[in-house]
Amino acid sequence: MVRKLIDITGERYGRLTVIKEIERNRYTRRWLCRCDCGNEVPVTMSNLRNGHTTSCGCAQRERTSEANLDDMTGKRFGKLTVIRRGETDKQRHVHWICRCDCGEETSVDALNLRNGTTKSCGCLREENGVVMQTYNEENLRIDGVMTPTLKRKARRDNETGIKGVSIRRKKDGSEVYRATIRVKGKTYYLGEYATIEAATAARRAGEQRYHAPYIEALGEWKNNDDKR
Repeated sequence: MVRKLIDITGERYGRLTVIKEIERNRYTRRWLCRCDCGNEVPVTMSNLRNGHTTSCGCAQRERTSEANLDDMTGKRFGKLTVIRRGETDKQRHVHWICRCDCGEETSVDALNLRNGTTKSCGCLREENGVVMQTYNEENLRIDGVMTPTLKRKARRDNETGIKGVSIRRKKDGSEVYRATIRVKGKTYYLGEYATIEAATAARRAGEQRYHAPYIEALGEWKNNDDKR
């Protein structure tokens, strides 16, 4: 049964009204749209329906203009207090010189201040990194091993789809399945097998031997902390 194509002619997405379809191929469909400002612009169907594109670009220009006209001196954004107006970049975005609570001064795009993208000179990101590192050390690391990494799935480029199982091609053209496991920076060889099932079984046995003790220890560690 042939699937009926969706017709979005006449539909409205933000400031855009769809006029007609102008391109269709295997990967995308493109539509000509008229913006409320009068401009016509081609937009992919996916960008219309997921809300990525809602105007011909005039909305972004208006937001930039508003940010440029607004005097932000003295205003506070996160850990930043605006001191004075800075330079205007090549995209005509005004930058403002801000003093961070940590004492550092930094130049920030007005739009990034207004939309909350930038809230510090960079120290907030560093602080969050320290907090995350501390959390990981106290809650996820056992004897130098980050336990969440033990449970990660196979990488996308893994030919077998089984973590720790790879294919080794011999000179005669035949193939064998090699099983390995890694823990604390060391890789352990678990053997080569004629079938993927046998290699997978070896890998599972390796996980029980090398990974399970750390995963189980983490559970015991958390239970002990909960009792304190």
